[in-house]
Amino acid sequence: MCGHEGGGGNGGEDDKENDEFMSLSLADLKGRCRGRDEAITGSKKELVERLRWAPKPQILVDRSRRNQYVPKPNSANAALMVALLLNHTPGEPGMEKETLMAHADQLGISKDPMGGTGGWYDGWSSVKLLVTGDPPLVQYPKRRYSLTTQPPGQSGVEVAKALHELAHRPERMGGAVCSCGAVF
Repeated sequence: MCGHEGGGGNGGEDDKENDEFMSLSLADLKGRCRGRDEAITGSKKELVERLRWAPKPQILVDRSRRNQYVPKPNSANAALMVALLLNHTPGEPGMEKETLMAHADQLGISKDPMGGTGGWYDGWSSVKLLVTGDPPLVQYPKRRYSLTTQPPGQSGVEVAKALHELAHRPERMGGAVCSCGAVF
C-alpha cells in the first residue's frame, strides 16, 4: 500500500512529521495542500491528514493545474475509465455502453451505483466530460467506447492508470478500494 496508512514500521517518524504539520498555521497547511492539488477545506486535523497521504500521480495534478477535467477518484467517471483500462485492449473495437457500465459497477470504485438510485442520475450522466475537452480522455466511434492513447503524457490511458492507482488507496476512497485485486 501507499502512504502512511496502517500501524507498521516508523511510528516515530510519523509522529515527528505530524508534530511538524501541526505546528504550521492553517494558511501554511492550506498552501501545502494547494501545492499538492488537495482540498483546502476542513479543519487543521483534516488538512494534516491530507498532507500525510501519498501524493497524487503527477498527471492528475498537471491536468488540474491546466484546468483540464480530472475525474474524482470515487466517481462514476473514474470507474468508467478504470473499467476501460482493465477490460479493453487499445486497437480493438471499443466497448458498448451496457458492457462498460457493468464492468465499472463491478469494480466498486464509484461511491454511487452505476445504475443510479432511482432519480435522474446514473453513472452515465457525466460521461460527456470524458469525451470532450482538449484532449478528450475517451473516444467513441460508432458508439463503442475506448480510452484515448494520444497525446503522450495526457492520454486517457495514462489518466486511467493514475485513477486506478488512486482507487487502491483506501484513504482517498473513504475506506473502499478497487476490487480488481491489483497491488500497487
